[in-house]
Amino acid sequence: MGRQILIALLIVGLVASAYVAVQRHRVESRNKAVEIVVDWDEVQQIATSAGMRPVEVLERFKRAGATSLAVTEQTVKDALQNGDAALDITKAGNQEVFFKAGAGDPAATLGAILSAQGGRAPAFLEYQTGTRMINTSLPFSVLEQYPIGLPGRGLWAANNAGLGVVARLAAYPGATPRAIDFMMADARRQGARTIVFAGDTVLGFKGATEATADAFRKHDLYFGRVEFAKQKGDARLAEEARDRVIAVHSITQAEMPTLSDAEIVERFSKAVRERGVRMCYIRMYYTASGDLVGDNASYVNAIAKGITRAGYTLAPAHLSEDVKAPEAARVLAGIGVGAGAALLIMAVVDSPGFIIPILLIVVCGGLAAFGDTGRKAVALVSALTFPTLAALLATRNAPDTPTLAPNVVARATRLFIGAIAVTAAGGLLIVGLLSGRDFMLRTDQFVGVKLAHLLPVLALAILYVGQIAWKSDKWTAQKERFRASLRGALSNPVLIWQAVGMLAALVIVGLMVARSGNDAGIGVSDTELRFRSILDKVLYVRPRTKEIFIGYPALLAGIAFAVRGRRRWAAPLVVIGSIGLVSALNTFCHIHTPLQLSVIRILNGAWVGILVGLVFYWLIRKLPGEEK
Repeated sequence: MGRQILIALLIVGLVASAYVAVQRHRVESRNKAVEIVVDWDEVQQIATSAGMRPVEVLERFKRAGATSLAVTEQTVKDALQNGDAALDITKAGNQEVFFKAGAGDPAATLGAILSAQGGRAPAFLEYQTGTRMINTSLPFSVLEQYPIGLPGRGLWAANNAGLGVVARLAAYPGATPRAIDFMMADARRQGARTIVFAGDTVLGFKGATEATADAFRKHDLYFGRVEFAKQKGDARLAEEARDRVIAVHSITQAEMPTLSDAEIVERFSKAVRERGVRMCYIRMYYTASGDLVGDNASYVNAIAKGITRAGYTLAPAHLSEDVKAPEAARVLAGIGVGAGAALLIMAVVDSPGFIIPILLIVVCGGLAAFGDTGRKAVALVSALTFPTLAALLATRNAPDTPTLAPNVVARATRLFIGAIAVTAAGGLLIVGLLSGRDFMLRTDQFVGVKLAHLLPVLALAILYVGQIAWKSDKWTAQKERFRASLRGALSNPVLIWQAVGMLAALVIVGLMVARSGNDAGIGVSDTELRFRSILDKVLYVRPRTKEIFIGYPALLAGIAFAVRGRRRWAAPLVVIGSIGLVSALNTFCHIHTPLQLSVIRILNGAWVGILVGLVFYWLIRKLPGEEK
């Protein structure tokens, strides 16, 4: 199969992917409502310290930008500790819980939940004083964990302040589907629209998450999934209730003292702008102040302004639409990936025949039609293929001896831009394959992040060491060239500078792989975080530091040396430079990041990388081995 046919198929795949990208951008543009949530328990503490009523504090926070109040469901243990209930044990060993008269009806809620658990219904008694009693045979160690509903005072305060309600339901052991359904229905009846589960476990874990998901749909509730929280069962519940998920960002109470208010403001703004978060659950920053309410209101307002400045509106969060794209578009994107993989083979081996290209196209196109699992596999192929292909095309047919070449910098820059364009083509195909609500909300994700970072760099290193990366040739010729080059490389002594260079390259690649993925093995230093913040403010969307300070400078310099026939230096520089190409493609794998921001990040990385690369090349342009 000829290159022209493969290029045509690749173009068709790119056009189909561009159509999907446009549909995704429209969905992202229509999902601009962000909900700012404050916590009822913290509001009560601030109100007590300030000598104000909680509803007055809430009114201040609403004017500052808050839209909702998170109210945590109480348990029997909470009621006993707060003095809202008393416990007695009968001669028969049963537990009698006496609830004082007040807002809400915890006794009725507890009675309904106990009845929904099955078994013998609890005894219920109401006294003339308004006190209500529940009698049950449950052991106290179990009973104390049972929920008794949302606190009535919190619901009343939210309603009077004009705020929405976010219910924080408590998980408890042994919850039955009937009890789960009752709790969700009760939360909806009391005005809640979104549920953010309290504690480290979602309701229904372990064994009833499907019932919880059904209750979300039945009662038209949203599942507020807190990113990075790692609640037990949240991933499974998000999978079961994928059409009900709202992305939430919050900062733990343990982490709050380690951050400045400016850092918190920036963190919420970035979560909304870059990760599709639509609910910001705010913990109060100031806990001791001469004007506790005013200072915290200003803090809430700063977060609100950071969000609105980014082009979002403060309103109750709503569910994201799905990206509507025909199945044929996904299949064509898969065919484009197959064509790209065939072009990669042909960049090394000339005329590989018809079987391999056709097989690649059929397999990739077929997998793309096989649901999200197949598309993720094809997306990984794209991530492995296009950075490798881009680097090979940038140094294709470079002179094999040092040669005086005109316009080195201009030619190298054009080839560098071409390499980024080829890489971006692979990224666009991934957008065509994976753009959908599940990936945008991270209920499903691109797989193979670490492989996609490592294998292209490793493949290029092998190809350049084997001297088969510079031009395409017959299979037998390339095989013999590779063997001869490998024997020569193994027989030559390793110089100190070569050993140091290889070690440095291994460290760079190792750090890159360790810091990739959703759960990076190595954190980021405070200095780098501050530098990233500066880049964000200056460039709106910061390029990745490994692109502009490692990958792209090395790539541009390597291409320039290749233009001059200086293969000895070009090869290692291009291999290291491929880190930038891999990183650029990985940007498109973050489907949860708005597409517009990903494109801006790529463009910023390219022009800043060119500037840094030109300086780097000027500094090393006279390395040993001058042209004659």
